[in-house]
Amino acid sequence: MSPLLHILKFKILTFIKLQDELNFKSLLKQLSASVVYLLFAIGIFFFTRNIINYLMEDVKIGMFLLHRFVFVVLFIFFMTVNIGNIVVSYSTFFKTREVGFLLTMPISFAKIFLIKFFDNFFYSSSTLLLMVSAALAGYTSYFGLPWYFIPLAVVFLILPFMFIAGTLGAITLLVIMRFAATFGIKKVLVTIASAYGTAVILFYNFSSPVQLVTKVFEYFPNINNYFGFLESPAIKLLPNHWVADALYWISSGRFIAAGWYIYLLIVVSILFFLFSLYLAKKWFYKAWLVFLNLSGELSVKKKSKGTVTCTFENKSSLKPRREALVKRELLLFIREPSQWTHFIIMLFLITIFILSISNIDVMILNAYNIYLKTLIYLIIYLFNVFLIASMSLRFIFPLVSLEGETIWKIRSAPLNYKKLMLTRLFIYFSVIFVIGQLLNFVSNYQFSIMLTLISQLNTALVTITLVSLNFGMGAAYANYKEKNPIRVASSQGASLTFLFTIIYLVFLVVLLFAPLTNYFYAMDKGSFASLSQLLYTSLILGMISFIVAYLSISKGVRLFTKDI
Repeated sequence: MSPLLHILKFKILTFIKLQDELNFKSLLKQLSASVVYLLFAIGIFFFTRNIINYLMEDVKIGMFLLHRFVFVVLFIFFMTVNIGNIVVSYSTFFKTREVGFLLTMPISFAKIFLIKFFDNFFYSSSTLLLMVSAALAGYTSYFGLPWYFIPLAVVFLILPFMFIAGTLGAITLLVIMRFAATFGIKKVLVTIASAYGTAVILFYNFSSPVQLVTKVFEYFPNINNYFGFLESPAIKLLPNHWVADALYWISSGRFIAAGWYIYLLIVVSILFFLFSLYLAKKWFYKAWLVFLNLSGELSVKKKSKGTVTCTFENKSSLKPRREALVKRELLLFIREPSQWTHFIIMLFLITIFILSISNIDVMILNAYNIYLKTLIYLIIYLFNVFLIASMSLRFIFPLVSLEGETIWKIRSAPLNYKKLMLTRLFIYFSVIFVIGQLLNFVSNYQFSIMLTLISQLNTALVTITLVSLNFGMGAAYANYKEKNPIRVASSQGASLTFLFTIIYLVFLVVLLFAPLTNYFYAMDKGSFASLSQLLYTSLILGMISFIVAYLSISKGVRLFTKDI
């Protein structure tokens, strides 16, 4: 145990050590970041309390349905943490020099796995825990629970829930790497992806929110009762169901009933953790060797391949310099597995989302009032924007940092730095822009053509804003020594960018709520008079987009040419 404690001690010291030199500028930077975190937490607190108040007092969905919406949100959260942990763990378990060094030391494979797992978990979850704690504070305030419920809920509900998701991701990665040697990496990845896709589809089939709302409202006005008998027994085995039910019973004042779900969360998280340590002891070293073999085979295939589409020898319609930049970017993206695997995973989640909202017409028809209809539309739209924000944070924010320590080659070359960075930015922006437009069209095409067109315009402006913001912040917090794009996208600067993104999402809700409510009300009356309000929102979003894009991109290019 002493080697493990020794390594963890220096991990903690490295984590809390200031990266910048201790001077007025670094202190001001740290103070500004702390103020942003504090203001963000306060904003999440009021937003959560107000949204619960709106759902309970205005929409009147009742206690049970409120916690069933929490249940769906927790499922998305679980899948995000789980799949994200698979991708992050691949980089930190097998691609870092630290693991190769530790393997030469008298340290067991289980301890190496434990060190890197905790490194991943706490490095990437600090901002998430802040958000959850602030949301729990808003939940606590609305239901009048004691203040100490917040730390207790974080320790006994949220952390075990996240731990289950994280350890399941690490276990899945070990299974993939272990069986890749026997059956081939492609077959194993297809099998795992099919299993995840099946799980998501089954979840939506067994826990349709629309059907549940319809069934519960048959008991109106007694909708605050517990309607667990209306749900499929299968979903009661899910950790997000345990958290949602525990919160329901706690907010209802029945703490003993919640104890069973808290017990399940803690016990299952411990069992998953012990099982992951057991697999690490058996398979970690073998998985690491499989990674080396796969890397070697991939390198040999690249060398033995004939003509490749993106090679510099092939001619294209682009100008020579622009062609070199475009092909360089594509080759660098393809060469880094964490880039294209994460991109494929995000596309998979987007596909699932598109399939799940294919019945949006049914959802609207089952809406009981204008406010609920507006809420449903805003939730879907915000989820679209959140996917765009996630892709921007993951692929745009690390853009400047990924130039790496060889940035001096670019500085010494006869290149126009501005064109270089704008070309790189435009490549990624084009992909995210197309995905955003596709998502928005699928979400809106069943509404009126005018609402669809305005929404397409708004989504385009939001995409420009988020991409520009991530580019500027990525340049301001560039780390040329970090080779792992996932860790760059989980750094302090990325966390601050994510906070600004959440604030922007809240602003979107405030900006769009009244115009959309008036629009749906006018549509029920057969009028289009309220379209002018939606056009005003587009004008406001356009002004914000222009300001953010100009300031962020110009600042980002300037920092790239000056900062090393």
